[in-house]
Amino acid sequence: MLQVAKNKYNVDTLRELNVSYDHEHGLTQKDVDMANSYVELIERTRSEITPQIGDRLVYVTEDGDYYGNALIENFHHTKEGYLSICEKPYIPFVWEKEGNIRLSVSGGAFHGVNPKEMKFQRWVEGAFKDWGWCGARANGAVTFTARVPLWFYAEPNPIYGKFTTETYRKFYLNKKEITGTGNLYQGFDIAFRDEAELQQFVEDYEGTIFKGNWPTQIVLWCFRREYVFLPLSEWEKIESPAVERRLNFYPEQVKIVKDMEQHITYLYRIKNF
Repeated sequence: MLQVAKNKYNVDTLRELNVSYDHEHGLTQKDVDMANSYVELIERTRSEITPQIGDRLVYVTEDGDYYGNALIENFHHTKEGYLSICEKPYIPFVWEKEGNIRLSVSGGAFHGVNPKEMKFQRWVEGAFKDWGWCGARANGAVTFTARVPLWFYAEPNPIYGKFTTETYRKFYLNKKEITGTGNLYQGFDIAFRDEAELQQFVEDYEGTIFKGNWPTQIVLWCFRREYVFLPLSEWEKIESPAVERRLNFYPEQVKIVKDMEQHITYLYRIKNF
């Protein structure tokens, strides 16, 4: 069971989270008292058994999109017994109601989830805010954190099996129906000139290709990429063969090393001084 924090903040520690607010309005003891009161209310009403408004959630969609800091923001307005969750919330405004908290949240997208299907993971620090002593005005909100449960929920029947954007990259690509000039495969932030270039990428980044939502679309899941720049003398020590790859539209000699557990392809590049 969580130990409720008493008088978590003083003026100095709360100022660290609200530098611009303090610069513009001057953080006061009234702001500290407000923050500490909310912290006690939030932490007093948390549970490892029952998900509640204000708790955080790891949320995974059936398409494999991973959101590590989703927020339980309200009761769902149409599904009785369900909770409304926000995938990518901004820091929510908070107020007290019926001995607990309610939130006003910006962000998206929003989904309805059955709390009985959520699994408790651990306690985390969740950020909240409310208007300071100066009231509702520009830069007038005071931010604070409280310990809340982090839950886990993954939508059933995942389309792509084990693949999620927690540790993999996902690309939607459209294949040109009529060959000619330009790229054969085109995505939002990636493209391939021909089949050979696509297959080279698949090999370099341990890619897996799925059928898309229409005949000319494919979905490509693959390792993440990280560049490592080394002086020539250090680059030559990497125990991997030098290969040529086009980076920033130009051919370059690189050495490729893969982390199979973390799903990362490292491209070692020569650092030019």
